[in-house]
Amino acid sequence: MGGGISILNIFFNNFVKKFRKFNNDEFLIKISGLKNFFNENDKSLTFLFDKLKDNNLTIEFEGYEESINEINVTCNNITKNSTFKFKYQIQNLPTLIELSSKTDIHLVGIIITKIIAQIINKLKVLYKAIILDLDDTLWKGTLSEDGIEKIRENMFSEMGIPFIEFMKFVRTLGSDLGIFIAICSRNDSKLVEAIIYKLENNIFPLKNHIDLIIANNNDKSENIRIIAEKLSILPSSVVFIDDNQIVRDEVKRKLPEVFVLEWSNHNELITKLITSCVFERNELSLNSQNRRNQFTIIQAERIQNSLPKLFIKTNNDERHCKSIELFSKSNQFKFSLKDDNFSDDACSLYFEIIRENGENLGICSAITYSQSLNRFHIHNWALSCRYFEMGLEEYFLLYIYRLANQKKLLIDYTETNYNQKVSELLNKYSDVFKYNCEYNQFEIILTNDSVYKINQNTNLENL
Repeated sequence: MGGGISILNIFFNNFVKKFRKFNNDEFLIKISGLKNFFNENDKSLTFLFDKLKDNNLTIEFEGYEESINEINVTCNNITKNSTFKFKYQIQNLPTLIELSSKTDIHLVGIIITKIIAQIINKLKVLYKAIILDLDDTLWKGTLSEDGIEKIRENMFSEMGIPFIEFMKFVRTLGSDLGIFIAICSRNDSKLVEAIIYKLENNIFPLKNHIDLIIANNNDKSENIRIIAEKLSILPSSVVFIDDNQIVRDEVKRKLPEVFVLEWSNHNELITKLITSCVFERNELSLNSQNRRNQFTIIQAERIQNSLPKLFIKTNNDERHCKSIELFSKSNQFKFSLKDDNFSDDACSLYFEIIRENGENLGICSAITYSQSLNRFHIHNWALSCRYFEMGLEEYFLLYIYRLANQKKLLIDYTETNYNQKVSELLNKYSDVFKYNCEYNQFEIILTNDSVYKINQNTNLENL
């Protein structure tokens, strides 16, 4: 498995440092109740605290309790002079102890990584999908060489047990946390579909739980890009699992932003996924659980009609809470980096998307703006990645235009390595977005012709 420090390096290199690409704030994290439960000379703990401090996540311990079942955590954002508090509940202690024994990380260190993960995920959800190989990763054997019946026989034998247990783990990530599950295999797609159809649920627990399958002979890095695009996420939001070292190296080289896990057996694989905290969440969310179902619904409606008939509900966001939450989590479609630093006169709106049958598919967009007598200034505008390319961008262009009520309409824009969907919109409607040198902002200018053109690209309506 490797020593505790090597395991912790996975946590830092693929989780903490990735978070730091989106957030550079300095944090002081005060944790109560753990002081008496560890030796300060423990090497794994010393390494953990030093590396956290190097990443501007400083840990301070308070209190000397003799027993604890919940831990009070105070997270001070030094940069923004803000604070939030929460309680970390210690649950299933034997499982944590087993994890500590497997990894050589002190029990307190395991708890600290989970607390840090909850803080990070409150601010930014980093990983949204797991992409899986098939041969010798999800089943024992090679489909093109062994055939369906041999693989089925292997999975019913003792050899299949670790594969089945791993698939159950992945299935739970999908059903309980809303993690997308995709297959990327060097196989014939029809053969893959045939074997998945034939395998029983008890030996292939991911049956009916896979969001996307791509099986061909292309480089897997190329297919991972395609899968990410189809799921409307960035490749940096992907964890890739493959038993083949040559394939892992190819993906690492061509797609370094993807988290490619090194592993030699399924027990090690599950342990590293848990200790890396990449799928840790700070809450159990119905919205997250429904995300994959919403994706399936939207995809089906796109196939039937490229411009689905959906409705948009507008909500006032007086304290900017919902807007800030979406701004902080959005990457691909977010106009500026102003996630929470707004003027006193700024107003925020957030929007929910509703199906014709009344089903609420969740928050799809947020806008923060201010206005004067002659100007309407948009500080930030973001879309949820679940709803790209279905006419939502066009709907909000028209909505913003009406909201501005003929005032000069200006919008802040900061180009980043992530918000390519905004760049695509700017290019698509280059006649609408004009750079205004006087204000150092884009000005949105709609004519009768451009309004007509935009209207042809959306079928969404105000509720």
